[in-house]
Amino acid sequence: MTQASDRAALDATYAEITGWFFENYLPRWVTAVETSNDASFISDYWAAPLWVGDESGPVSLALTAEDVTAWFQATFDRLQAADYTHTAVLDHRVTVFNQYGGAIDVIWSRCRADDSEIERLAVHFVIARRSDGLRIVAIETAFTDSDTLDQVWPIRRGEGP
Repeated sequence: MTQASDRAALDATYAEITGWFFENYLPRWVTAVETSNDASFISDYWAAPLWVGDESGPVSLALTAEDVTAWFQATFDRLQAADYTHTAVLDHRVTVFNQYGGAIDVIWSRCRADDSEIERLAVHFVIARRSDGLRIVAIETAFTDSDTLDQVWPIRRGEGP
């Protein structure tokens, strides 16, 4: 049973994770992609090892901070070549598991200055509190043309196998 003090702790963690991600990380990521060719800031937000899952094949593991940065550099290079300027958040949901971890699901629309879309991506981030602060420890992605997470990843409750 959840006690009132537990609920207050979860609410505080929700506010912290949401602010850290949407008010701190996302603007810094957008600025870095748009204005520089340096993905090294990413270690302030992403952990190594990092579990990476996408449609290209089985989940992989970026073992070191250098591996994580290299993975991001490929994304930076691809978006910069497409004249990226900003990301629109089309939908998101935040789940807090406890004071030490949560998840953020989001649909990004990565765009050019004229708002034409480069790509639309549904992304699941697993966030953990470490001794050095909040860090993303795993990511799953799927390209989509949907506007809502419920269309991409519907939540199913109580359904059997």
